[in-house]
Amino acid sequence: MKLTYDTLFDAVVTILTGNGVREDAARVMAESLVRANARGIHSHGVKYLKMITARIKAGMMEISQQPAVIQASRGISLVDGKNGPGQVAANLAMEQTLERAAEYGIAMTLVRNTNNIGFLSFYSMMAASRDMIGICACNAASSISLWGGMEPVLGSNPISLAFPTDGELPLVMDLSVSNVARGKIREADRLGNKIPPTWAFGPDGQPTEDPAEALKGVLMPIGGPKGVALAIAVDILAGVLSGSKYSRDVKTFHKLTGETGVGAFFIAIDPKEFIAPSLLKTLLSEYMGNIKNIEKAENVDQLYLPGEIENGKEAASREAGIDLDAGTVEMMNEFLAEAGSDVRLG
Repeated sequence: MKLTYDTLFDAVVTILTGNGVREDAARVMAESLVRANARGIHSHGVKYLKMITARIKAGMMEISQQPAVIQASRGISLVDGKNGPGQVAANLAMEQTLERAAEYGIAMTLVRNTNNIGFLSFYSMMAASRDMIGICACNAASSISLWGGMEPVLGSNPISLAFPTDGELPLVMDLSVSNVARGKIREADRLGNKIPPTWAFGPDGQPTEDPAEALKGVLMPIGGPKGVALAIAVDILAGVLSGSKYSRDVKTFHKLTGETGVGAFFIAIDPKEFIAPSLLKTLLSEYMGNIKNIEKAENVDQLYLPGEIENGKEAASREAGIDLDAGTVEMMNEFLAEAGSDVRLG
């Protein structure tokens, strides 16, 4: 089913406010969730309402608390998420980072004690939209082992970077340090689909195409030991340095086992300290064209830059609507009814 961006956004806000979330916070959360669906990142989209509402009802997420900047000095800041919605803490952190970067040229904000913050390029693109370079990362519940191990000790710890260009949307990278985000395996399990054998090891230590078995095992890190190294680096910067949880202490958002304790970091670089922003955007647009203007392999119709597929899906979704599967629409309608709304999707 196709839904307009505004229709889906309004429905999410209605559901969240119906569960006691402040409207300003609900709008930030809705923007993150709906934009994920618009970009085709359904694993991080409105389906997260199931976990969000479950945590609210179980008292495991503090919707009455507002995240706060508890320390700031020149270009360095620290935000306490107070176990509230992750998107709200992360949005505050990136806004703080951008404000400080405009003054000092570069800034970094750490976040501690928060929950799942959604898809990371939502925040790195905030920087690119203001002609800055954005970098962010967060830790997550353990799903990766040391190379050759079978006990999860590190999260898939995603990283995102975004660079401003002359185009409407930036050059953006958004990746977990596993071959795939665990959310995509959960999505495959929910839909009853097989997964590629390069995504995860089952509990027997062998590659598996069964998402249910994959969720019992460990994810495959990108580049083997290199992906493990990146996971450790993110965990130290986002978790240890911020004073948040790290390694096996970070709890999954998908089970009601306690506060997640996610940590994150956000960096913004104002290029005007090095180069005129307009010139940088022109050069980056030329750069993108140059590296794409190459011979393609046999049977390859199109070459894509990082984020280009998602950018295209977002542009199409804004024009023609966002595709949602029947199960997600049914879930949304159930939540709308629970929230006391007469609105139904479809």
